[in-house]
Amino acid sequence: MNSIENEDQQQTQREPIRIYLGPNLRGGQLLQATVFRSGIPSYLTPLMAEQPDVAELIVPVEEMTTVQERILQAGTAEYTVYQRLLGKGI
Repeated sequence: MNSIENEDQQQTQREPIRIYLGPNLRGGQLLQATVFRSGIPSYLTPLMAEQPDVAELIVPVEEMTTVQERILQAGTAEYTVYQRLLGKGI
């Protein structure tokens, strides 16, 4: 087994790789498509406490396509959360 395969295997045993699919947040607090390879960093804890919707759009990379589709579908939970983060208050 080469080192890349070994790293991949170790990664699957740890936290899944996650990606933030929400909009860019003011002040550069969190940018769309930010990838988290070893869990969600502690510096985001206050942001997620203030805006719990952020956590709803940090998803495993394997679910990315499905969640992106649901963000575009009016009436889905993901659409509603995304719109709230945009400040549209849906």
